[in-house]
Amino acid sequence: MKSELLKQIFIEFCESQTHLEGLLSKVPNAQKAKIAISFGAFLRRPLSIAQTLGVDFKLTPEEFWSMSFIRLKKFSPIYDLFEVLWDRLPEIPSDGSLQDFPQKLTETWISDWGQDAAKSYARILSQDPLTTIRLHRRARANEEEMNAHFKTDGFPKSRAGRYSPYARVFKGYAPVLATSFFEKGFFEIQDEGSQVMSMFALSPEMVAPLLFEMPSAEKKDVNVAALMKHFETLPAMTVVDACAGGGGKTLAMADLMSGQGRIYAYDVYDRKIQSLKKRAERAEERSIQAVCLKGDDLSPLKKFYGSADRVFLDSPCNGAGVLRRNPDTKWNRKPYAEKEGFLPIEELQQKVVRDYYPLVKRGGKLVYGVCTFQKSETIDQVKWIQSEFPDLKLECSGFLGPYETDGFFMASFTKV
Repeated sequence: MKSELLKQIFIEFCESQTHLEGLLSKVPNAQKAKIAISFGAFLRRPLSIAQTLGVDFKLTPEEFWSMSFIRLKKFSPIYDLFEVLWDRLPEIPSDGSLQDFPQKLTETWISDWGQDAAKSYARILSQDPLTTIRLHRRARANEEEMNAHFKTDGFPKSRAGRYSPYARVFKGYAPVLATSFFEKGFFEIQDEGSQVMSMFALSPEMVAPLLFEMPSAEKKDVNVAALMKHFETLPAMTVVDACAGGGGKTLAMADLMSGQGRIYAYDVYDRKIQSLKKRAERAEERSIQAVCLKGDDLSPLKKFYGSADRVFLDSPCNGAGVLRRNPDTKWNRKPYAEKEGFLPIEELQQKVVRDYYPLVKRGGKLVYGVCTFQKSETIDQVKWIQSEFPDLKLECSGFLGPYETDGFFMASFTKV
């Protein structure tokens, strides 16, 4: 039975706490789309789905979210839910509510933005995500051919991006990684908000009009043609990308600079740096130098002191803005500060600023960004940077999403 596959995936999830994407990589291609939809929906809105399908967990939301993975793996009502979920998938709600998130998280949303806003965030962040790709500059000559392929069987409807001139957005899960166009490096999977942050890192003044003072459902008119024209004439720069991770924004910035200038990407996890290198090779981006920093050894950075045009800090955060795309993270509920060997998240963010601040040259920019909307990691950190570094003058800041895009906060400072 197909429900047995859901059960097996859930057991592996409890035992390994692997991200949804990693779990799906082991699923046969013929079943991957429906597994992605059904198990992803369960991770995003478990209690709302159980109520709709008539499966009684006999627990309050607080009791449910307080269970350890050991208890969850033995919690039989979840397996009862999987028995009916596969066959009744069209009946499940398309969005959830506050009960589908850990209480500690929703209490922060309420404290920061109010009850109504918190309900809205829960509804949006429990929905199934769109599949969004960023077209590489080499792909634009083949865009018509790609779009024709994307209209064939197996792909949901798609449209051009509303905020990024390089985005293509699919309505739901799309098997884009199985295409020859991906193998040729013609595109990367990247949320439109992440693409906007990449543009902001290089040219904040062009992107600032898209931002809001708080996470908002409002929309703004975007002059996509003006954005594209601006980035076609972007000067070559020396860019330092701290906390580069797997390199999605690194690759986007290299593409925006048409392969000119230099991007020095750093991270403390070697597996992420190796992934970045492979992705850069596939995209034929040769302006990127990726380096793994060893612990607290910052000596590789010293040669760039006072010389970087842009220092981009895609800082570690609680990730609330991408819960729609990465719902598994809300199940691993241990606070960042309680994980062995880790600083509280706000202190870690401040450490990253201190470590990379010396690299910014006079007239250059330090750009701070996070994929969350918690005040202590966004607005409060901007205030801290202003008080700690008086020669960094705030140029612009604001929120994007978490509605049509994932949720981001970004701020740009000019060093005077």
